[in-house]
Amino acid sequence: FEAKLPFKYTDGQLEVNKEIAQDMQQPHPMHRLLQGEVGSGKTVVALRAMLSVIESGGQAALLAPTEVLAAQHFKTISKLLGDLAQAGTLQGSGEGTQLALLTGSLGASAKREALGKIKNGEAGIVIGTHALISEGVEFDDLALVVVDEQHRFGVEQRDALRMKAAKPPHVLVM
Repeated sequence: FEAKLPFKYTDGQLEVNKEIAQDMQQPHPMHRLLQGEVGSGKTVVALRAMLSVIESGGQAALLAPTEVLAAQHFKTISKLLGDLAQAGTLQGSGEGTQLALLTGSLGASAKREALGKIKNGEAGIVIGTHALISEGVEFDDLALVVVDEQHRFGVEQRDALRMKAAKPPHVLVM
């Protein structure tokens, strides 16, 4: 992944990547706040953490407050991952995972497809809105919850997503 990035990490990104990696190796789940200005590279740092749990066989969910922001994250992460975001497809390499987007405005067949990929673990990275915390959304092995614009969610909403994991997941709030 990092070899394919069209840029180099900043010193701050390198430092927080190292801290997150250390946190995720502890015997207890990480709970970390990632703070930075718009455009400072928080998403790529969060993506690196997501890929870390995928390498260990888990899934990551990114909760965004609006459909526009969820779609933007989906597009950005798809672009950053390239063929690594299409594992198991004809376009994909033998490595990587699939992405799923889950929002309230998805059509019935698109929603069914996304829910299936989430439940069976094909989608290692799940990006969505409040739809992620709705009834009927089941993860195969949710290991990391990333919450963007965490101030726009209540404690109960963030906890509702965490509770979809079989064991307490790592949490990264931005």
